[in-house]
Order: sequence, then structure tokens, then C-alpha cells
Amino acid sequence: MSADIGQYPGPLSLNYSLEKRKLRILIFWFLVFMDSVALPIGLYYLLTRCTTLSTTTIFNILTLTLFGTFVTETLQRSWSLWRKESKVRVRNAGRYYFDFTHWNILVSWVIIIAELVLGTIPDPPWIRMLAMPVPSLFFTFAIEMLIFEFMHVLKMPVPFRISSIAKGDPMRPALYPLIEDIIAVDGNGGTEFRDRLDQRYNASPPFRNMLHRLTILWMVPQMLVAGGTLAGIVIADHELAYTVRNRPPKLIVRHEAEVM
Repeated sequence: MSADIGQYPGPLSLNYSLEKRKLRILIFWFLVFMDSVALPIGLYYLLTRCTTLSTTTIFNILTLTLFGTFVTETLQRSWSLWRKESKVRVRNAGRYYFDFTHWNILVSWVIIIAELVLGTIPDPPWIRMLAMPVPSLFFTFAIEMLIFEFMHVLKMPVPFRISSIAKGDPMRPALYPLIEDIIAVDGNGGTEFRDRLDQRYNASPPFRNMLHRLTILWMVPQMLVAGGTLAGIVIADHELAYTVRNRPPKLIVRHEAEVM
């Protein structure tokens, strides 16, 4: 997507503010905390301490209760991008293109389902495998960001379209498509926000440098937290491993969201 930046006397306003969305953000993170931290940990200890259910039954119940917010957001994103009159799609993209972040989410679901299935097949369940989805996703996104940022530093062209970054254009900071897609779709910024973000990026070298630094700020902690969580899952006893997998990743996500 190109932009005629000569008409702008200064960096173009993104015309987007979080001021009116604070309540929605608060509700979203409360729901994430409940279904990703409080519910799985609390329900696990409740069922293991207060019932005579088998370990297999307990983890089948827990698996059904996981990621409720994630499921809801995925379905909502899919509809917002797919519907014919969508106002959040990438400019000039077809209904089935979705956006790059959405394809990442779909790949994440494949990873999550595969690990949960592998973990629940044995009897008793393979608890350490059931604790793997979160660190696996952190490693996946961190490695992807590392590759994209390497391409950005070397000014390598992208081999395929990445949201508003056309095929053959120089790669932008790895955080760019994530910001674009999440605010445009989940934050209701719409296609207009995608256009304005593109114009701001082209018009402002300080903005480009800031995105590069923010990408590093996201990527390095993700690697460290994923590695630390994985080590805890492998070393700790199975109950502690299940608890560990729910805590640090959520804290780092909250910190990174606050930085953004």
C-alpha cells in the first residue's frame, strides 16, 4: 500500500484513541484472567481435592473449559473479516484473505488442539504435555517475530502479502502487522486505521524506529518467559507444572499490552 506523504505537514494522526475503550479492555482482560488462569487452576485443585473423579475425567473437563475468550474472539474476528460488507479487512483484499494475524490465530489453534489431544489420549493424562500450549505459542510467535525483524533490518522483500505489506515490499517491523490487525479488527479501527497506520509509517522515521524497538521489547521477553516456563514444566512435579504454565505467560502479555 503506497501513500502520498508529501501532502502531510507532519505525522498523520491515526485518529484512534483508547480513551473510550477502557471499559471494554478491562472486561476483556478480566475474562482472559478468569478462563486462562483462575478457572483452570482453581477447577483443577477443586476437582482433585474434593471429588473422586479419575485424572482422565478431570482433565477432560478442564480441556472443555479452556480458552473460552480465545474461542469467542476467534469466531468474532472470523465473522468481522469474512462478511461481505466488512469494514475492517485489508484494503482490496478478498473475503477469504482474512489478515495475517488471523492466520496466526488459526495456526495457534492447530498447535493447541494437537497438544491437548496428545495430552489427553494416555490414561492417566500426560500432564506435562497439557501444560505445553502457552509456552509453545510464545516460542512460535517469538521465532516468527525474530525472522521478520531480521528481514526488516536487512530490508528484505516479503515473499507473500502480510496484511497491508504487499508481496515484494520491504519487510516492516514484526510488530507492525500485529498492531494493524488487532486495532483494525478487534479494536474496531477498521480499514481506515490500516490506511492511516501505513501513511504514518511512511511519513515518520521516528515512528518506524519506535516500532523496531517495541518489537525487540516484545520478542526478547517472550523468548525468556517461554524458556523459563518450559523449564518449569519439565523440572517441576506435574501439579506445579500445570500451575506454572498458566501464570508467567499471562503476566508478560499484560505487561506488553500496557507498554503498547
